[in-house]
Amino acid sequence: MEVKKHKIATIFAGALLALGTANLTNAEENTSSSSSQEEGISFSANLGMVSDYRFRGISQKDRNPAIQGGLDLDFGNGFYVGTWASQVDFAYGFDETDYEQDFYGGFSSDFNDSISYDVGYIYYAYHGSDQDEDYWEIYGNLSISDLTLGVAYSPDYWAQSDEFYYTFAEYSFSLPADLSLDFHVGYNIFMERSEFLYEDDDYIDYSVTLSRGFGGLNLSAAYVGTDVSKEECWDTDWCEPTLVVGATYTW
Repeated sequence: MEVKKHKIATIFAGALLALGTANLTNAEENTSSSSSQEEGISFSANLGMVSDYRFRGISQKDRNPAIQGGLDLDFGNGFYVGTWASQVDFAYGFDETDYEQDFYGGFSSDFNDSISYDVGYIYYAYHGSDQDEDYWEIYGNLSISDLTLGVAYSPDYWAQSDEFYYTFAEYSFSLPADLSLDFHVGYNIFMERSEFLYEDDDYIDYSVTLSRGFGGLNLSAAYVGTDVSKEECWDTDWCEPTLVVGATYTW
C-alpha cells in the first residue's frame, strides 16, 4: 500500500507522488495553500486522479486509475490535522473494500533555514469490507536542505500483519522550467513472519518522479516499483515497476 497525506509531510505527501504523493507525498499536500485563513489558521483542500494508486510501491487499485482528495487544517503554530481518501481495489474476491480514508495530525517546525522536522500520527481506515484492515502509525521525518529521511512505526500493520517499520530517504532536485525531480527509496521491515507476502516479508520500494506545478494544479509522472517478484506479490503484478501519472489541484 505508499507518502499519501500531509502524507507524512514530504512527498510521502501526496502519494509520493500522489501521485500521491503520493503520498508521502498522499497527504503530501502541505497546508501552505489555503482557501480560508484566520489568526494564522489556514485551510486547504486537494482533489486529483492517478493512473494507479501505489502505496509503498504496491498497487492499491489493481493497477487501475483512482480518484483521491483531502482536507488539511494548519493551526499556524506548527500543529496540523487532516484527512485524505482514495479509491482502492484489492481484488481478492472476498475483499470488497471500496476506499481508504486516512486521518492524521502532527507537528512540524524548523531548526534553521535548511533543517526541519515533522512528527505525527496517522490512522488508515478501509471501508466496504468485512475484513479487519485498519491500522495506525506514528512517523517522524528530518529534512536537511533537499534530503529527507523518515521512519514510520505500526504495532500491527495492515491486515493484522504484526509489528512493522518503514524507513525511507528522498532527494529532490529543482530543474529548469520549474520542474522538480524527486528520488525515493524505502525499506519495509516486518518484525514477525506475517505472510504479508508469500516468501519474504521485508522488501524495498522505489520511485523517480518528475513533476511541475501550474498555480494550484500539479502534474506528475513517476516510475514506481519494488524488488518483489510477481510470485511473491500474491501472484499479481501489483508490485511490478510501472509508470504512474497523476494530476492534483489544491486550493
